[in-house]
Amino acid sequence: MNKIFIDTNFIVAIFREIEENHELAVKTCETLLNNYECCISNSIITEVVTIIMMRTKNLNLTRNAYYFMIDNFTILNEYDIDKYNDKVFKVFEKYNTNRFNLGFVDCSIVVISGYYDMDYVVSFDKNFKLFEEITLYNL
Repeated sequence: MNKIFIDTNFIVAIFREIEENHELAVKTCETLLNNYECCISNSIITEVVTIIMMRTKNLNLTRNAYYFMIDNFTILNEYDIDKYNDKVFKVFEKYNTNRFNLGFVDCSIVVISGYYDMDYVVSFDKNFKLFEEITLYNL
């Protein structure tokens, strides 16, 4: 089974109906779960929980998102990667040399995807097209 890494904004869009890509995320999620090993990292959990709670102030919705991730995704421990933060920072420097394009957690997805041999990355972030090291899933 192919492996796919799921970015924060895709998960947030599943749970926040006012997100621009909510319908697409909900529709695509079942297909992904049925056809791929869907993976996230601890950093993705942290971002999703923080963003949903900050934007909605709804603890029940945040709890639902948390348990959805725990129950449906393989959680990869990014800290199993030797010199993880150093590797991420190198990617961060590469893509943010002249101006800020991609956040640290976004850059971590490049390192995690390479280490765990991900086939695709799912993200609504347009700047992910800058990454040469990953293959985006066509949404």
